[in-house]
Amino acid sequence: MAGRETMSSIDRAWLMMDDPTNPMVINGFWIIRGQLKYEQVLAVLEERLLIHDRFRQRVVEHRGSFRTRTYWEIDPEFDLREHVRRVVLPLPRDRKTLSDTIARLLSAPLDLNRPLWTFTLIEGYEGGSVFFGRIHHCIGDGAALVRVLLALTDDSAEGARPAEAAGAGSSPNRNPLRPPTRATDRPGYAKLPQGRKRAGQPAYLLSLAARGGRLAGKFAAVLAKLALMTTDDHTAFKGEVGVGKAVAWSKGIPLEDVKFVKNTMEATVNDVLVAAMAGALRRYVEARGDDPQGKEIRAMVPVDIRGPEDTKLTNRFALVYLPLPIGIADPIDRLLETKRHMDAIKRSPEALVTYQAIAGLGVVSDRIARSVRGYYASKVSVVLTNVPGPSQKLYFAGKLLDTIVFWVPQSGSIGVGISIFSYGGQVNIGLITDRGLAPDPDTIVTAFQEEFENLFYLAHVQELQARRNAEPA
Repeated sequence: MAGRETMSSIDRAWLMMDDPTNPMVINGFWIIRGQLKYEQVLAVLEERLLIHDRFRQRVVEHRGSFRTRTYWEIDPEFDLREHVRRVVLPLPRDRKTLSDTIARLLSAPLDLNRPLWTFTLIEGYEGGSVFFGRIHHCIGDGAALVRVLLALTDDSAEGARPAEAAGAGSSPNRNPLRPPTRATDRPGYAKLPQGRKRAGQPAYLLSLAARGGRLAGKFAAVLAKLALMTTDDHTAFKGEVGVGKAVAWSKGIPLEDVKFVKNTMEATVNDVLVAAMAGALRRYVEARGDDPQGKEIRAMVPVDIRGPEDTKLTNRFALVYLPLPIGIADPIDRLLETKRHMDAIKRSPEALVTYQAIAGLGVVSDRIARSVRGYYASKVSVVLTNVPGPSQKLYFAGKLLDTIVFWVPQSGSIGVGISIFSYGGQVNIGLITDRGLAPDPDTIVTAFQEEFENLFYLAHVQELQARRNAEPA
């Protein structure tokens, strides 16, 4: 049909995973040092975000006798101001007020008759601004959206678009005197860490599948594992979920400290952070009167499988199931067990199998897709993701972008989302929970910070012991 673009099966799969209690929406915010000007924010978004047609398109569906066809269509009534709101943070304008405000904003459904995204300029936090965004997962995955959003930034305050051009934001039409900039030319595209491992590239994964005979057994084993997976151990994180959410985020942890632990313990950055979070979840379970000893809970972990040159705004990731060893009390033993699980997943073709399975959901009926989604959501307690960001601090609309936090969406009955993001030499953890299951995620974040400090201390002890052992008698 003229003017319409067919939605890919993989993007449609994420659209179909929407649920009133768990919208498939990625939420996040930037803490800005300084007061953003609303009109200038509009100008930046029009120049750098709206070059992607996806942000001016709405979703339309045509239901036939046998299948539903889903399309992207330019919204004829698109108005940027309808998607960018502004609020003043209520007194006392502290961290709790901000978390409560964001929890309220992210619990509201997106308007399905409009492009599926919104931003809110929150004014008054610590004398500066917070730029809060919500983007539906069907538009793109975390890796793709990070690239798009970082393209809104500059390397310096002087790189921002001048304020006198701000009035253009009120119109869906681009200013003809300012030709649109290609997204890949924006500074943010050069700021993401490079060097993705070969095992994470689609071509490599597909080559594994093409070997047929030798790997057929492994693929069959993965399918059997997924089909026979038992329901997750019952903890405070399992139960009926509702609409209300609670959010929290950590203070920045120096990335160099995390690297020190991983080098000393011969692990990875991800191993260290996940092990610390497993310890925090263990503490929370204990505080709720449950005995975590010997228990594991599963985390659903997105795995980016796009190649280095793949910058298309879509979903290009798979899901793997990672056991979190909350039943292990010793921090080092817990780290080693986390590493063992991580290494096993890296050697497995599980990511390729789940990617193909998710794409398959996008071509079946809504009823079948929701049934499959519910089945696998019951097998896990947590969604956990780690997205690396730029190493240097950036500027947005002329102001310093101090902190980046986001929250991964959950699916079906999953009540906890854990997001790890590194930026400017710091690592931040974003935690979102179902308010009925875990109403106080800030206690989990505090426990995570303490668990990391324990690992940091133990790594120093281990390094000191190694130095002593290396000294001549």
